[in-house]
Amino acid sequence: MNSIEFSKDLIKFIDASPLNYFAVANTKDILKSNAFIELKENERWEIERNSKYFVSRNDTALIAFTIGDDLTKGFDIIGSHTDSPTFKVKSNAEINDSGYLKINIEPYGGMIYSTWTDRTLSLAGKFSYKEDGQIKSKLVNINRDLLTIPNPAIHMNRNANKGFELNPQDHLYPIIETIEENFENGYLEKILANEFGINAYKILDFDLGLYDRQKGAIINNMYQIGRIDNLGSVHASLKAFIDAKSKKNNVLVLNDNEEIGSRTLTGAFSPFLRDTLKRLCDNCGLDDEDFYISLANTYLISADQAHAVHPNFKDYHDPTNPIMMNGGLVIKTAANGAYSSNIASNSRLIDLANNIGCNIQKFHNRNDKSGGSTIGPIASTGLGINSIDVGEPILAMHSIRELGGIEDHFDAYKIYKAFYQTEL
Repeated sequence: MNSIEFSKDLIKFIDASPLNYFAVANTKDILKSNAFIELKENERWEIERNSKYFVSRNDTALIAFTIGDDLTKGFDIIGSHTDSPTFKVKSNAEINDSGYLKINIEPYGGMIYSTWTDRTLSLAGKFSYKEDGQIKSKLVNINRDLLTIPNPAIHMNRNANKGFELNPQDHLYPIIETIEENFENGYLEKILANEFGINAYKILDFDLGLYDRQKGAIINNMYQIGRIDNLGSVHASLKAFIDAKSKKNNVLVLNDNEEIGSRTLTGAFSPFLRDTLKRLCDNCGLDDEDFYISLANTYLISADQAHAVHPNFKDYHDPTNPIMMNGGLVIKTAANGAYSSNIASNSRLIDLANNIGCNIQKFHNRNDKSGGSTIGPIASTGLGINSIDVGEPILAMHSIRELGGIEDHFDAYKIYKAFYQTEL
């Protein structure tokens, strides 16, 4: 597979993953097709050495692992996150306003609001319902053009191009259709019920987010699509994890809720990773002392995304460390500890990239700008493990459509694969 084919495979993965639930569901399918065995958190584990498994939590987070001969050698981990900025649907969402049916929403994560306007959108997520005395749930993707957030005309808002601020409480309600005054609520429940042939009154709750209906595209040596942050890292690390020919202790971590601070049962602050590694050690007959030795020998690549220099906004970037798209994977460093990269973790990855002929770039924020969060410092401090923050350089991060480099995505895959295959 070459770099263009690999980016086309990424686009296919992202287009099939409109929300975090689908990213995990699609990852599960790929793992199962490669003979990984699914474990359940609420069941006893029977782990065999030289085998491969995965476990998920709440349908939005997942940890997969291969087991070698000696767990005290530590784990080589690549971690990313499944969530991306979007609008989430509130409860009692229908609004009958001026002859339109609007949906009440709230922002999830740091979004560029303007990029969500005048686009064809739909809804995806999960809902729960009661049937035969049991509470059940289903993933749902309303796979049709459903709603939009129209701008006001320039004639009505002469300040539209002069720094006008979109207020998410007042200006960003999606419109579904025109309606009569006697419209009855329950529209969303009826849509969900019709998707699966159940009665709307059986629906108990839902978690729905908006997504862009436009498919991803290849633009010469770049690709454009939503949710590159961070399904780009999910895709590159997952493919590397599957393709690596290794019998050592490798781990793939997909956390959720990074975009809102990671403080959830599926986020990086949760004990999901620690508990999983501890259960593996317990099942393989290791004691607590062995577990701590294993952590001391563990290395984490926190794979998120990085900011390429923008040719139209060059002043936003550090003057001596310009990050070039298609210039190689980026190590992210911050003196304030916002990233987990350090001299020891950096050296290992730089040497690895050098050995396979891949470029490495180094990113620093301008001193008057602060970067976003990652799971790296959280996992590193929570587990006491060595960690590095890396990412593929992209433009328009947190826009409804981001822009990445084809060669960077393929380089990330090659570096991650070599990492999973190389023993220190």
